[in-house]
Amino acid sequence: MVDLAEIQAAYYMVAATGVLVAAIYYVYNMRAAERNKKIQLSISIADRIGSKEFQRDWVTLWKLDWKDTDDFLKKYDASVNTEASREHFAQRHSVWVLYNNVGYLLRKGLVDEDIVYNAAGWDAVDIWHRYWPIIDYYRRVETGPRWYENFEFLARAMWGMGKARGETSLGFKDGLFADRYKDVFEPKAAVSTSP
Repeated sequence: MVDLAEIQAAYYMVAATGVLVAAIYYVYNMRAAERNKKIQLSISIADRIGSKEFQRDWVTLWKLDWKDTDDFLKKYDASVNTEASREHFAQRHSVWVLYNNVGYLLRKGLVDEDIVYNAAGWDAVDIWHRYWPIIDYYRRVETGPRWYENFEFLARAMWGMGKARGETSLGFKDGLFADRYKDVFEPKAAVSTSP
C-alpha cells in the first residue's frame, strides 16, 4: 500500500528542488547579464578613448609646452582668457573628465578593469603624471583635495596593474619606459633608488 505521507514528502522534495534550480538559474542569468552590461560599457568607453577626437585632445595635452606650475598658469589657466587658453582648457577638461568618470566607474566595479587597462591604462598614467603638479596646485588653492579624485584613482589603479604585469622594472633600476612615473606613484621608491 502506498503511504500518502511519503508521496507528499516526495512531491515537496521535487517542488523544492525545482525552486532551487530556478533560483540558481535566475542568479546565473542575472550575473551573466550584469557581466555583459559591464563589458558593453567598458567597450563603449574604450571606443570613446580610441576616437580620433579624444586622441587629438590627448596628444595636444601631452605636447603643451610649460616648464613648471607658474609657467602653466601664465599660458593655459582659464584666467588668461585667450582663444588658445580657452581651447586648451576645453581639451584638458575633456580628457580629465572622461578619465575621472572612468575612474568612478572602475571604483564602483561597473567596468571591466582589463578592458579599461587595455584602452586607457598607460595613457591615463601618463597624463596624470604630466599634470599632477597642476592638479595638485588647483587642489591646494581653489578646488579642494577631492578634485579629480576618480581620475587619480584610475591612474593609480592602472599604475598598479601595469606594475603587476611587469611593465616597470624591479626597483625601477632597468630604465623601462614606465619606470619614469615612479616619482608620482611611488615617491618613496623614487627617493630610495636614487644614486
